[in-house]
Amino acid sequence: MTWRGAFISSLFAVDKTDYQILRRRVLWRALQGAFLGSGAPIGWAVIQTLRGVDLAADIPAHPILYLYMLVGTAAVFACFGLYVGLQESYLQDRSRRDPLTKLFNIRHFREQLDGYIAQSKRDQTPVSLIFFDLDHFKKVNDNYGHAAGDQVLIEISTAVSQILRKNELFARVGGEEFAIIAPHGNAQETYKLAERIRVTGEQLVYDVGTGSPIHVTLSLGISQYQDGDTASGLLGRADAAMYEAKRQGRNRTLISENTQA
Repeated sequence: MTWRGAFISSLFAVDKTDYQILRRRVLWRALQGAFLGSGAPIGWAVIQTLRGVDLAADIPAHPILYLYMLVGTAAVFACFGLYVGLQESYLQDRSRRDPLTKLFNIRHFREQLDGYIAQSKRDQTPVSLIFFDLDHFKKVNDNYGHAAGDQVLIEISTAVSQILRKNELFARVGGEEFAIIAPHGNAQETYKLAERIRVTGEQLVYDVGTGSPIHVTLSLGISQYQDGDTASGLLGRADAAMYEAKRQGRNRTLISENTQA
């Protein structure tokens, strides 16, 4: 399936808040097209009236013509509106996706993080952040080539995506760095999710076509929103915890020291 085909399939999937918004836009464009299409039969009726044609007699005499003018043009314009809506939604979705992994990109991630923090302040609910990257990833590129490195990034993105719940936002925020927003989860709950991700990464085997499958481990850091936090502060603490995990030997998960229980 092509990237565009995958997008359209996901657009009409259920229980995906983002795609419900996009789907409404597509349907709205179709309705707008149908409304614009109604101008054709109205215009034809006005022209016929100006020509002195008695519409009360002409419509029963030519029902197929008037039915086509009413339904046919509305359907054509509705299909065009549907196409425009799909293109519009496709381009918007692609602008917020990483082209390699198809995860959300860093710009969309930062925008959404601000929204999650605002919601946490408003509702007094926790929101946590996971930062992780692939250990010694440079060696993969150096030893097997960048195509192999890209394959590893794609496969780990797919594997982690299958673990996450629909309300958890997953993004690629750097070369081999990834971030996950875990709404309504405190640091200890998020730690369990992070450990599942770490174990998944540890057990994943990458066949990069060299005849010798490789393994790549993950280092993860967690931070939880604290009163008065900013997005930068939350990101900074998760990033620092991730690098501390690397310093302690890699292939482990650490919670930021400044995160309250």
